[in-house]
Amino acid sequence: MVATFMVRRIISGMGAYMKTTAILFSCLCLVCLRDSLLAKTDLSYTTVNPAVTIPGETELEQNVQEIVNKNGPFISNSFAMGNLTGYPVGESHIGAFPHMQFGLFAGMGGTNMAYFDKGSKASSDGTMPGITPNVALQFGIGLTEKTDLLGKFFLLSDSILDPGLSTDMVTLQKYTILSVGGKFRYQIFGKQTILPFLFNFGGLTFSVGGDVMYGRFELTGDYDADYGNISIDWGAGATDVPLNFSSQYDGTILWGIFALSTQIVAYFEVFGIFQPYTGFGLAANYGYSRIKFNADGDLTTDAAGYPPAYAGKVADMTFLSKNAYTPYYVIPTYIVGLELNLWLMKITAETMANLYNLSDINAQLGVRFQF
Repeated sequence: MVATFMVRRIISGMGAYMKTTAILFSCLCLVCLRDSLLAKTDLSYTTVNPAVTIPGETELEQNVQEIVNKNGPFISNSFAMGNLTGYPVGESHIGAFPHMQFGLFAGMGGTNMAYFDKGSKASSDGTMPGITPNVALQFGIGLTEKTDLLGKFFLLSDSILDPGLSTDMVTLQKYTILSVGGKFRYQIFGKQTILPFLFNFGGLTFSVGGDVMYGRFELTGDYDADYGNISIDWGAGATDVPLNFSSQYDGTILWGIFALSTQIVAYFEVFGIFQPYTGFGLAANYGYSRIKFNADGDLTTDAAGYPPAYAGKVADMTFLSKNAYTPYYVIPTYIVGLELNLWLMKITAETMANLYNLSDINAQLGVRFQF
């Protein structure tokens, strides 16, 4: 009877939240598409031999911009997902004043995660994953028997710490990151015993919060892309052939984003130590990302009939691309987490998925002390 009653209360509370947010989401869907605020690419090349020309130059430039535009939204949306991290707490209420908690968390927002799947087209279509780290101090204080306030703060730059991030794809040269935010939580239902010690309901919490994130990355690395069939002429008439671009790049990414979000989360207790939780959220975002990308490398082809004396090389090519993007204005999310309760110390892992496309995620791991 108690379990049935609690399930009904949880469903009732979450159902009311989802009904309200669904109406809001439906209205905002009309404006939730990402837009490119600026999209410009300047391309120059020198063919391997004056006899080789590229009649399809305009199409090539369009293809270069198209691939850059593929990456822009991924990067922009990763900022939005990373900005929502910062509150890995596995309890519905930290207690009334003067109860408080403090700790650290490390999180990331990720998009285009299919890039890492073996054999995925995403790893060869010129796109890259968008990954935004977010590491911060987290803190909180109890207000009343039903409410508490959580917060986060982080400021770091390469002048403070050089993480030495370097892979085949990217090397981080310089960076600055600022992350700050707060969340007010109201406990709709408190803790209820269902099966003593074995399984209990930990509470149902509604929250509203705001998050701000600013960052600047300066990057270098290797960039490869396939541009499909482009018309070139090596003296035998214009022929459409597949072109490939292998290059080294340097880039600058600048972003700023502000989010207002609400969540409703149900908490549980298993054996008094494990505290799983799950729920739904809705975030409204306002911000921008600006990307400057300069690549210099070889344009090649493996087309049959292309003169073997050129070893597949068509031209030396350079392009400079400047673009600005906005993230999704609205992100509905599904949240799941697990906290390990070690008395005063809590270790929490949490992930969140964007219900708009089910491919954008964030993940975070936090360690905090609550007393």
